[in-house]
Amino acid sequence: MPQANELIVQALEEAGIEYVFGIPGGGTGQIFGLLHGKDETIKTILCRHEQTAAIMADVYGRATGKPAAIMGQGLFMGSNASFGIMEAMLSSSPMVILTDTSDGGSAQHPANQSGAGEYGSIDLPSIFKAMTKYTTLATTPKEAVIGTQLAIKHSSSGRPGPACVVMRSSSIGGEVDVESPPFIHSTTGYLNTAKPQSAPQDIEKAIEILRDAKKPILVAGNGVHLSKSHAQLQQLAELWDMPVATSYKGKSAIAETHPLSVGMVGVYGQAAANSAVGDSDVVVIVGAKLSPQDTVRERPDVFDPHRQKIIQIDIDDRNAGWTFPVDLGLIGDAGGILGQLIEASPEKASESAQGRQEWAQGLARRKETQQFYLDPAMSVDSSPITPQRAVSILHDNLPEDTVFALDAGNNRTWMAHLYQARQANTFFSPGGTAGMGWGLPASVALKLVYPDRPVVCVTGDGGYMMTVNAISTAVQYHIPMICVVFNDNSLGMVRQHQPEDKRIASEFVETDNSAIAKGMGAFGVQVKDSRDLPNALREAQNSGLPAVIDVLIDRTPSPDDWRADLRTAGET
Repeated sequence: MPQANELIVQALEEAGIEYVFGIPGGGTGQIFGLLHGKDETIKTILCRHEQTAAIMADVYGRATGKPAAIMGQGLFMGSNASFGIMEAMLSSSPMVILTDTSDGGSAQHPANQSGAGEYGSIDLPSIFKAMTKYTTLATTPKEAVIGTQLAIKHSSSGRPGPACVVMRSSSIGGEVDVESPPFIHSTTGYLNTAKPQSAPQDIEKAIEILRDAKKPILVAGNGVHLSKSHAQLQQLAELWDMPVATSYKGKSAIAETHPLSVGMVGVYGQAAANSAVGDSDVVVIVGAKLSPQDTVRERPDVFDPHRQKIIQIDIDDRNAGWTFPVDLGLIGDAGGILGQLIEASPEKASESAQGRQEWAQGLARRKETQQFYLDPAMSVDSSPITPQRAVSILHDNLPEDTVFALDAGNNRTWMAHLYQARQANTFFSPGGTAGMGWGLPASVALKLVYPDRPVVCVTGDGGYMMTVNAISTAVQYHIPMICVVFNDNSLGMVRQHQPEDKRIASEFVETDNSAIAKGMGAFGVQVKDSRDLPNALREAQNSGLPAVIDVLIDRTPSPDDWRADLRTAGET
């Protein structure tokens, strides 16, 4: 009879799982061992920390729409990896988690490192249930195999997310009776499901609302990225001459150079986006949950269901009408529903075009008067470098198909606000937990997905040091991404919000972050003057190595100078 670990690897292959990220430990070492020699079907990436593994799987799932697996010993997956698992859960990224209870067959006794949930151990199943869309505890070999198949299915079905199999030690290497029920079938059969679409009568109702609108607008979120519906979004916008704003995680759902783009809406968004959404009479929300940051804390002059009709498209019916009541919720895959709307639009859009003419023609003027992606400091050289100038130099010296991974803190607000995406689907951002340290491991995984395109992480020095071990992984596997560190030797956002005479726990010792990278075998350079940054970017790209550019940043400029609302107590 076959062993469970053999059938688990077989299930991964049948499902087309391309990558396993993790660290062998506990019972999972038996599964890792069977991955040897399978690089043509499943590539195994040894990470330096479970957190890094989970972040890499999170962004791989976002970029491809397919789950990667993360694997390691139970207690450390339930603790260290939780950072990336929670981000995947809140950002709807498909992910499969394979781990064990490390009970050694003595779950009811004081087993070392046990996560079985018995007295004297940690309750791993409960921990994972709190941060995944599906968790199963496998107590037998057959349950371990079927649990793996179902975890793969659940990770990708409906609203994607992380799905976990926690295995008792005896279940991983035990024999599986395949001749008795429940029978084990091919994993592919669990995955042959079509994406849901909306009912035709609901599509007709949406078209009627759009036909009667004078000032319609689209607000695109992360769901556009997940469904890979960038072309459909643009096509629908062009059919109806609708401006397109995006949420933070939806940034680059459409090229921000497109005439209909008004950029990112929200606290750190473009004034043109906030005013255009606020002036609209119909808001079509595509795959965006609308966080307080996206709605400027539900400010009525931006979003107001009392004066705006709202159509919300989402894969999860719980998300439609969550933040604001809606006139119509279209539940299903964003790409599929956008396709339905496109098919139903031409005649009605053409008939009613005259009524939207003034709205469409005023868009260019709106962007011009509201300084669309402009800031006077973007053109001023200095030492140290202002964040505005750093963003401008990145924009002017990197190809338009560059893929960006952002992080958390001031660095991401400057990038999201001032970097004008020239292609769709080029920005990946942590916005679920939105924690520091996401960007660097994310860029390593993105380079696996986009090997022929430049991939750049922009992070602060705080976030960089949290997951700097990812540089070692990039060197080991020859993954030449670039990490640009906005280095102000501080937790910039925290420091700026503290009284000058009462600063505490917000400033770091001066550190050359490029030297750390060079010590791991990567390319590294520190830049103090903005005039030297273009050459540093060229050297990094030409090095053929993972590269870190440590940019010394002027601490003075603050996003508070232009954000759309006042900072509230409790914000960092």
